[in-house]
Amino acid sequence: MKSHMNNTIPDSLADLLDIRGITTSKLNTVCRELEVGNLRQLSTAAAMEQLENVPALSPEDRKNIKRYLKVDKDADQRILLWDALLQGREILRALRTLPEVEKASLAGSLRRGKDTIGDVDIVVQVKGRDYKKLLYKIERMPFSERIITAGRNRICVVLHNQLLAFIYLADEQHFGAALWYYTGSKSYNALIEHMAADKGYRIDPLGLYDRKTNKYLATKTEEDIFNYLEMDFIPPELREEQYVIDKAIAHKLPPLVTFDQLKGDMQLHSDWSDGEGSIEHMARYIFNVFPHYQYIVITDHASANRTGHVLEPGSIYLQAAEINRVNDILGFDYVKKGVEVDILENGELSLPDELLQGFDWVIASVHSQFARDNTSRLLKACENPYVHCIGHPSGRIIGSRNPYPVNWDLVFDLAAATSTAMEINARPNRLDLNDSLIRKAITAGVKLVINTDAHNLTQLDFIQLGVWMARKGGCSNTDILNTLNWKEIEKFKNRKLSSIKKDHR
Repeated sequence: MKSHMNNTIPDSLADLLDIRGITTSKLNTVCRELEVGNLRQLSTAAAMEQLENVPALSPEDRKNIKRYLKVDKDADQRILLWDALLQGREILRALRTLPEVEKASLAGSLRRGKDTIGDVDIVVQVKGRDYKKLLYKIERMPFSERIITAGRNRICVVLHNQLLAFIYLADEQHFGAALWYYTGSKSYNALIEHMAADKGYRIDPLGLYDRKTNKYLATKTEEDIFNYLEMDFIPPELREEQYVIDKAIAHKLPPLVTFDQLKGDMQLHSDWSDGEGSIEHMARYIFNVFPHYQYIVITDHASANRTGHVLEPGSIYLQAAEINRVNDILGFDYVKKGVEVDILENGELSLPDELLQGFDWVIASVHSQFARDNTSRLLKACENPYVHCIGHPSGRIIGSRNPYPVNWDLVFDLAAATSTAMEINARPNRLDLNDSLIRKAITAGVKLVINTDAHNLTQLDFIQLGVWMARKGGCSNTDILNTLNWKEIEKFKNRKLSSIKKDHR
């Protein structure tokens, strides 16, 4: 129980006294003047800018209360998943050096793999009771600008980019429950809490309890919760919607694809177009850094319609010879000859079929007319016997360009019928297809390819995001084409060629 707690303050609001600058007197004034008695009412009032009507609060008080309640967010305050992941991992590394910290894990929307992140949530298992020492160290760590909330169970840190990090503290007995609870999402948690209640349980950040006896049942681990509820473990990426819970209860949740199941990256750009590295340098690096890859595909932009940072038709055979030379050095057919072509406004491609049929892998992408309905362009590309994959299919750039209008039912049905793969582009500002379109695609029977679209070596690590997005979409390895060896990919290509030739007889 908090020593600074006042009986006139509702229990559910008592934690707000952990906010620096918020006194019992100020909080009593807020409750009285805004007529709020719980967190939900206060959050609503804060979101409606009613805190500005309380003179007792300073501008900094209002800002800190909104931050604590997580209602002080807009699109400009959100950052890309990749940037949040790098920052979250930096914080984890720093926290794990502290002797008071036994283990730590990302939580919240970052752990669930949302494409943009509003704040970083971390659950920390602490040992001992020396809270002041831990707080002192966290406040002085390199990632901390200042602490705005310092409670026994939660510390809120302002990072140097003004993003917030919420650090939730738990002991060994309650770590699993805290990790489950603070991973969310809120709507998912509410669904699980309701289901647990139907089974006679109560679940909160401290664990799973028998509602009648209040006996503690679990959990040191998240798995304990799912075992007690008699359902499959739900990976964090899927903790959003009811349909996943239904599948977990029925024990029909498929195993999700993992990074180590990928056999190669099938969209890479070299200095033959707009990439930064030579094919030999890229091949040697990837061969050593990603040892489980069996192949890579160089897919430089190529066009007979435009110049500048593209592979022109006259250079295609020169590049093919260079790839052969690199493969001779490596001792096997590691580098595949690919290309990324433009889907033009009329649905035609930026290279003729007689050139396309010479490549091992052809990606067709829309690079113009982003505001128009592009259904017809994508359909026409799917019908081309030499197009194997549609690149970044929706055309979105997160934060700057919306997806163009498309009738996805038509496109996915034709893609499945013609054996045309759809790309999950792993670039942090694309993540295209997104998770909802991924679910729609695999339901239609479309095969997907996870690619980095890397233009330099540092971007190869983006593959993690592509796998994350595939997992959020519910993909198992059987949905992802580049979990197959190249012989199987050749079979996929041949199915398309055979089906289209048959349709044109």
